[in-house]
Amino acid sequence: MALGSDRNAQSEDSFLADMPIVLTASRLSQPIDEAPAAVTIIDRQMIRDSGAWDLSEVFRLVPGMYVAYHATDTYTTDSTVSYHGLSDAYSHRMQVLVDGRSVYSPIFGGTLWSDIPLALDDIERIEVIRGPDSASYGANSFMGVINIITRHSAESQGGMLSLSTGRHRDEAVARFGGQNGDLTYRLTAGTRNDRGENAKITRPLSTLDNWDNNKLDDKQIHLLTFRSDYRINATDEMEFQFGYNGGTRQEGWSDSIIALDGRSVSNQFELLKWSRAHEDGGGLSVQFYHANESSTATLFDMQHGNTMNGDTKADRYDLELQHTFLPTSSTRIVWGGSVRSDYVYAPIYFKNSITNAPQYQEQSFFLSRLFGNLEWRARPDLIFNLGAMSENNSYTGNDVTPRIAVNWHVVPNHTLRASYSEATRTPTMYEKNREVAYLGTYLSKEMDREQIKSSEIGYLGKFPGLNIDLRLFSDELSGLIAQTVSAVLHNNLNSGKARVKGLEGQLQWDVGAQTRLIYSFSHIEIDSSNLDNMTYTTAAPRNSQSAMLTHRFNQNWSASLMNYQVGATHFPGSDAGSGDNPQYFIDFNRRWDARLAYRFKAGRGNGELALIVQNLADAHYFEYRHDNELPGRSAWLNLKLEM
Repeated sequence: MALGSDRNAQSEDSFLADMPIVLTASRLSQPIDEAPAAVTIIDRQMIRDSGAWDLSEVFRLVPGMYVAYHATDTYTTDSTVSYHGLSDAYSHRMQVLVDGRSVYSPIFGGTLWSDIPLALDDIERIEVIRGPDSASYGANSFMGVINIITRHSAESQGGMLSLSTGRHRDEAVARFGGQNGDLTYRLTAGTRNDRGENAKITRPLSTLDNWDNNKLDDKQIHLLTFRSDYRINATDEMEFQFGYNGGTRQEGWSDSIIALDGRSVSNQFELLKWSRAHEDGGGLSVQFYHANESSTATLFDMQHGNTMNGDTKADRYDLELQHTFLPTSSTRIVWGGSVRSDYVYAPIYFKNSITNAPQYQEQSFFLSRLFGNLEWRARPDLIFNLGAMSENNSYTGNDVTPRIAVNWHVVPNHTLRASYSEATRTPTMYEKNREVAYLGTYLSKEMDREQIKSSEIGYLGKFPGLNIDLRLFSDELSGLIAQTVSAVLHNNLNSGKARVKGLEGQLQWDVGAQTRLIYSFSHIEIDSSNLDNMTYTTAAPRNSQSAMLTHRFNQNWSASLMNYQVGATHFPGSDAGSGDNPQYFIDFNRRWDARLAYRFKAGRGNGELALIVQNLADAHYFEYRHDNELPGRSAWLNLKLEM
């Protein structure tokens, strides 16, 4: 990060010793203690030590993050990952990116975690922005942003084979990376079979007695990804990526509707990116990607005894330009813009039930946006970030979402951060269609955007062997979408509002030369009073924490122990019509996981054999829904060979 002056050398020498560099918060490469937002970094070693089977599980290590396995009983049985709660199963108040490419679903919003074309072994690091970031990534970067950054193809050369087997689960992943002159590439293929009982629905399906309601989460996943990087000359590089994830997912039920033979899904993308690096540290890039998610399913209405077309198809086309330059020795600017088009076909969700029209129209959504961020180093110890996004979309029109942040290095390795930001969330296609198709005859107001105004004070401290990150926050949320009878009667689908405030933190402590503790905690208080009889006061755990202790015994043996504790919750919408009935609260739960690994030489390469056990204490508890019971202890072996 060359800023080219004595000021820069003084700053780096005196104030930025050994600070991790983050890329996501402002779209500028910055030391973590100069970023305008709180950031959690999950690196490759943390992912491996955590023993995570699914990508969604690694986010249990992030303060304030709520993760529930197979949380929903509609469309697909998949995990939910939400920051500070206030979420339905699809967690559509958080943006998720893979190498800057949005995987936010065009239909329901949120992320279908099992359907992302991505292998855990291809991830270099994950940056989690804890707080609104619409100034950098636009609408839907409402509560936070997850950016998953994969490895450059030059960093994954040679072959790799990973084999896993255990009760109810098997997986095989193979990877090969090669080089031809200035071209490097990586090809990864995998197959996974989850044979149910990872979670089970305990509510009886009395109208279909032969339905095995202990196995509503079978998944077969077939994966193929490719990445190539071509260095054109000393300053220019081309990147191409392709990914495919397909297979069958067993689907749960919604009221009296089930998918008879599960759902066959396909998720694929193609990405092309050109980038140029400037000598002064600036650069220019142009990126285009296309993504498609589709599924086929025959749905059965047990109440009426008829079948329905449950097919869905969504296409996204996105073009983005980004330019970074240094107008003076004390400032950096990143700016750019993008255009996007989404097209969705989903007959059962987008039919016109008001007129009972037989035709099913394709839904479309368009947006364009301009963004920018100015970093100004007023003094070596004082950094300002001023950013904003101007966005226009076909649902809610124009939005401008600003952010201002100041970072003060009080003394070397100790930084205070203060920031204020605003963000919006656009209604999803499903929400907007339901307004028209199911509620439109009662309404004179259209569904509008959700809004958040967020203030925070942060502290980052680096002591010998210990890093601390604290965040004190206060968020004002308004216009929250609630499609309830009461909201319709009050002629306001954006009647939800809440004030969320609290304290969260994370620390990394090198207990000894071979031992490390990573710990996070969160305390959240929600004040909510709404017109629609839908309270948010319990929509996030009041207290939660996680810990991961890792130890390397010698050159061969290592172990890790994880603990996750989550307070009682009740998410709005997790039980339709339940209101605040105490029986639908999800009680406090605690879980222990462990991993024991042995590394060895395998010819010219390396190997590792690991035993992973989740839920060591065999605790039976519920996640997200009152009938979403986790089955207890599970274990598997993983053999990995790298040549």
